[in-house]
Amino acid sequence: MNVCLVSREYPLQTAWGGIGRYTYLLAHGLIKLGCQVHVICQSLDVDKEYIEDNVFIHRISHQTFFYHKDFLKEFCLRLEYSYRVYQKLKELIKKYHIDIVEVPNFSAEGFVYSLFKKTPLVTRLHTHFSEVIEFSEWQKTFDRYLSCRLEDSVILKSDLVICSTQKHKEVIFDEIGLDSKNTEIIPLGVPLPDLKENNSKHNHPLTILFVGRLEKRKGIHILFKAIPHVLEEFPDTKFLIIGRDTYVSKDFISFSGKEEDSSKKKLTESIPKKYLKNIYLLDYVDSRTLSQYYSSCDIFVAPSLYESFGFIYIEAMSYAKPVIGCGVGGVPEIIKDGEVGILVPPQDHIRLAEAIIRLYRNSALRLKLGVNARRCVRDNFTVELMAKRTLSAYKKTLKSR
Repeated sequence: MNVCLVSREYPLQTAWGGIGRYTYLLAHGLIKLGCQVHVICQSLDVDKEYIEDNVFIHRISHQTFFYHKDFLKEFCLRLEYSYRVYQKLKELIKKYHIDIVEVPNFSAEGFVYSLFKKTPLVTRLHTHFSEVIEFSEWQKTFDRYLSCRLEDSVILKSDLVICSTQKHKEVIFDEIGLDSKNTEIIPLGVPLPDLKENNSKHNHPLTILFVGRLEKRKGIHILFKAIPHVLEEFPDTKFLIIGRDTYVSKDFISFSGKEEDSSKKKLTESIPKKYLKNIYLLDYVDSRTLSQYYSSCDIFVAPSLYESFGFIYIEAMSYAKPVIGCGVGGVPEIIKDGEVGILVPPQDHIRLAEAIIRLYRNSALRLKLGVNARRCVRDNFTVELMAKRTLSAYKKTLKSR
């Protein structure tokens, strides 16, 4: 089967978050199942095409068509990039006889294609833009309203909608009034890493790891409120924070911008200086380096205010690490409270600190949860399972059509 995956995010140039990581892993998983895989992703400079690990990469640049965007800037930017995706898809479908196209709902990259599609369209549901607006406490403008409706339109016009969790499916379907006729629940998956015999340290001090963009939705500000409580109890604790800052360029096409918009700057200013020596703020790191950090940490913490799935949790769990998250969105379908980790109420930094301290004090519990977490990933959330389930859903869609 010839498959085309569409994702602005794709390592290395645009490895911004979970969508890029998911697309990369799915592409390589489908390759192992005998598919030919093409990926349309964003270039931050010029258009380019190359083959990487048997995946055909087609990077397209953002081109401006609307020179007077005024109050509809975000809406117009999405239309511009969506049209570029449509142009490339037309070319690839004709040249490579693409059988099926998959797009993410986020940013409505497949909008223009959905209007004229002949090849079946699959949309994978990730976090909706409306949820980003709500949890980031952004102003609800008409521009952003239209941007959300673009995402909804792609979902409604899809031949198949894939959801990672039942809860997120219910949230999105209730919001846009879609029935569940052509839907599949397919959890995300990660590679199962080889572990050293003794992967968990039992001596103090411990390392607490956070991975995710430094934005409010990821709950990083809640973690910073919890840190002083933990350090008062265990002063040598090390907090390792890995993730891109949140300020973006003026054209909204890359993660760079003015320093005064930096979340990293605001976070460091929000905490007493005496605690900063225990906090290590890193930017994006490559997958090999991230693997080392997952392997060497003792507890993984990500108190997100909303996650459609929570890719970072299964990554940490695959390294046999106990995880702490919040009981929101699809997270409880990943983190079984008391079995593989601990769930705390969202926005509650006291309960978060208590959960960290509880695991800090109890090495046997850390080990137990970590072993269960690894087993849970092995049985439910591997790349191989994700790719097989996805390919099966593709075939079913082609057959029904």
